[in-house]
Amino acid sequence: MPSLRVEEFVLTTNTHGVDLKAPMKKYTRNTGSATGSNGTGAILLLGHGAGFSKETWEPTIEDLFKLDAGAKGGYIIREAWALDCQNHGDGCILNEGILCIDQSLVNIWDYGNAFATLVKSGLLGAFARDRNPIILCGHSAGAVGVTLATEFFNPPSRLPFSRIVLIEPAMTSKAFDDKESDIYQFVKSTTPTRKDIWKSADAAAAWLKARLPWAAWDERVFDVYVKHGLRALPTAYYPDKMSGVTLTTHRLAENIAFEGKQYASNALNRLNQICVHIPVHLIFGGKNDLFEREAQDSLIDPKESRVFASVTRIEGVGHLVVQEAPTQLATAVFNALTFNQSPTELTSKL
Repeated sequence: MPSLRVEEFVLTTNTHGVDLKAPMKKYTRNTGSATGSNGTGAILLLGHGAGFSKETWEPTIEDLFKLDAGAKGGYIIREAWALDCQNHGDGCILNEGILCIDQSLVNIWDYGNAFATLVKSGLLGAFARDRNPIILCGHSAGAVGVTLATEFFNPPSRLPFSRIVLIEPAMTSKAFDDKESDIYQFVKSTTPTRKDIWKSADAAAAWLKARLPWAAWDERVFDVYVKHGLRALPTAYYPDKMSGVTLTTHRLAENIAFEGKQYASNALNRLNQICVHIPVHLIFGGKNDLFEREAQDSLIDPKESRVFASVTRIEGVGHLVVQEAPTQLATAVFNALTFNQSPTELTSKL
């Protein structure tokens, strides 16, 4: 990503007596006045979906910075931070000694804690709500994670975050807890046994490119996935495999996301509390694959205080919006960042 300046950090989190490493990357522009941390502009914190890593966001970040060209004398976005869940991406590597013994040590609350730990760490520098608003943005399970991050700050009326953007959130009303789409059931049942060892990175790339969902991805995202989503063998998970490559995020860690409905319910309850205090924006793919339209619509429920600032659907893509359409997603996110009306439901299409 030549247009992005990247800095890497690792923080330690602890939510239930176990220290876990939380890797994160800070992205700023390679050129221009916003390469440092002293200017005005929003601080964007990004959470990835199950099975992915923080680097998956890079094409979207690149396109966001292109949209945010500083035409009015300043940038809307000062910097973007992408965080690995502690059992995904580099987190899976750094914590593998613990995780390969007990995958259940990490759940989505830990991911929420990683965002809270970053905000409290001082790494964001001096920020003020008017000059450097902090904005949470999460995709799929990452949308659950960033919502739960707000639980580490109370009362809800005094959150340090200025707005939240939820992309294809893995949340529905409780009435849909047991109503899973056919695609959801298929992904859930096949993830624990999916192929995850190849002779080489080239062989892995060829195998993935010939199959869905990878074949439908934006080329930049696919290249990032191959670069950061594969690692050399052996690993703590496969100590007897002495050559070849495997997935950076172990398939069992990805599968845990399908066992986290209680945490999605926790996040739903939190939305009931915070939607009245800060703008929360929803972005969906126009194709309903992993989640049915009726299930998605159940998330929008003013009777339970879930009134959203805007609701956008990106036509032609499904649940994996970040992977399939980073350019269109960047436009939708940018619109959410610059949307200044008071919370009210707005439907638009891109």
